[in-house]
Amino acid sequence: MMRLQEDSEHFLNIKQVSDVYHMFSSSSSSDEMMLCVKALQNLLEVDGVALINLILRPDHTITIERVVSSGFGFESKSVEWDNIYQKKKFQYIDPVVSCSASFRRSFNWASVPSMITLSEVQFNFLERAQEMGLKEGASIGSFSTRQIYKELTITSVCGCSLNPEQLASLELINAVSAQAMKRLILPAEKLTGRESEILAWSSEGKSSWEIGMICSITERTVKFHLKNIYKKLNVQNRAQAIVCAIRLGLI
Repeated sequence: MMRLQEDSEHFLNIKQVSDVYHMFSSSSSSDEMMLCVKALQNLLEVDGVALINLILRPDHTITIERVVSSGFGFESKSVEWDNIYQKKKFQYIDPVVSCSASFRRSFNWASVPSMITLSEVQFNFLERAQEMGLKEGASIGSFSTRQIYKELTITSVCGCSLNPEQLASLELINAVSAQAMKRLILPAEKLTGRESEILAWSSEGKSSWEIGMICSITERTVKFHLKNIYKKLNVQNRAQAIVCAIRLGLI
């Protein structure tokens, strides 16, 4: 029987959740990502955290592109499990991958049998994963596109099931951890002079209308440039773009 954390009534500190969120928002290197992962691990009080980026191609092949993890599984076995997982291509049968691709919400691994119909091969996989220390945990997936491919980034925690508040926090963090993984895999493109100018004025607190007046362009053009900036930096909004650009020394 899976268990929730003993202190299921414990309320997460909103500032700590916000701090972890912003850490992921501005992360752009392997070292920074590892700090983010450990911060999430401490926030949710779990044994480990893993971020896995998968490429789903039109021919139905699934490739593991990047993994960032800390304490995922028993320490003495985690590396062994990672090697076995990739060598055996378990991403094709892992029910957590299937649920992460099919559902847009966080879920405890205990709920997987009720979410999808498991094959005998998948049941055997779960038994093997449990033998390696991955008995309890939670996950959530996030889809994005890259050219003709789909990217699935999964944020998982292990060690215990999560209560509703923790699951909600995992969903919030996943929105930016997925973007952080993309920045790690695909370094930011160089900004044009105009884009750098617009981002610099944005960092000064100027609105799109004010920037348009300063740069002698329309507000619509400013918003067009901002969208390009978000795409290049793999972020979702202006605040994230400013933080990311500062960390990368772009402004």
